[in-house]
Amino acid sequence: MIKLLFATLAIVISAQTVFAGTAADVVPTPRPPTDLAVAYVASQPAPPNPVQMTETLKVGHTIPANLLLLPIPDSPDYAFVFVNQIRLIVDARTRVVIQVVD
Repeated sequence: MIKLLFATLAIVISAQTVFAGTAADVVPTPRPPTDLAVAYVASQPAPPNPVQMTETLKVGHTIPANLLLLPIPDSPDYAFVFVNQIRLIVDARTRVVIQVVD
């Protein structure tokens, strides 16, 4: 009986150690932009001198700091940018691409 108790206790302690984490370990997943935000970005004309990059940016990529992000009205958590003739919605805080707008 005591061996069973110690074995159970050891399993519980091991599980707590494996699954223990702090709030700093958790990376929040951005909510998808609203339909209104996507419609706004889709309606914006391409700039006269669009940014061209050799790298293809996709969802999850980080936009370089030297590129200007454009705000999306009524959606302060998001911004957008044109790269390689493609509209990208990004998290305004982290600059991570959230959605590609066709």
